[in-house]
Amino acid sequence: MGATARDSAHSMTTSCQFNLCDGTGWIIENIDGTDTCRECSCVKAKRKQEKIDRLFQTAKIPRRYRSKTLDNFIVERQPKAHRSAVRYVDRFTELRNENKNGLCLVGPTGTGKSHIAFAVLNALLEKSVSAVAGVVPDLLDSLRPKSGNDRQAEAEQRLELLKSADLVLLDDLGSEKGSDWSVERLYLIINARYIEQLPTIITTNLPLEKLIMDKKGNPVLAWERIVSRIREMCYVLIMDGEDFRCPLL
Repeated sequence: MGATARDSAHSMTTSCQFNLCDGTGWIIENIDGTDTCRECSCVKAKRKQEKIDRLFQTAKIPRRYRSKTLDNFIVERQPKAHRSAVRYVDRFTELRNENKNGLCLVGPTGTGKSHIAFAVLNALLEKSVSAVAGVVPDLLDSLRPKSGNDRQAEAEQRLELLKSADLVLLDDLGSEKGSDWSVERLYLIINARYIEQLPTIITTNLPLEKLIMDKKGNPVLAWERIVSRIREMCYVLIMDGEDFRCPLL
């Protein structure tokens, strides 16, 4: 299953996720005594998702997170973050039109950030939200220009989709801070989504005040700009605690 769609996505021939047509993808209306036919929104949504799927074939929801839901998360480990995630899903339709409409989950390894992030994504995919998701280094790799004009064009199309998709999940932000090219691409994506007020879900192991620093502890202007926008566009959820992937024996 790709990072951009679920195998259980609605079929256009059997149902309409918007409950507007009979599943055929067409709506018949009688206007002034004349029957007219127009394309349903479900067809447009499917076409948009298919384009995303095609361009991001190499970016996949990790097998570990495909079945993650907010129901199978152990709430006692992160009750506040879980409660906020549930509210986010419930209020997504309303929130997506607000200035602050994303989530940024911050905390050390093994505290459940990716579980909650992908659980939110899975819940919103069930609501027919078009989305792109992946681990940041993998997504950046898919944007690197390859030899051949067609491949370069596809890389640019991927970048445009990351900038404009209805929802984007960037898992493990900050794990690739080295090259200027990577930081530039991240800034282009986040800044575009900030300007257009598009929902973005982010996870990072680094506190935001450390995300802006280089290895020597000096602030990096590009990362300061990225983090500034994240603070404005996302609700920041701090997920502290022990690594529950490695329980004590």
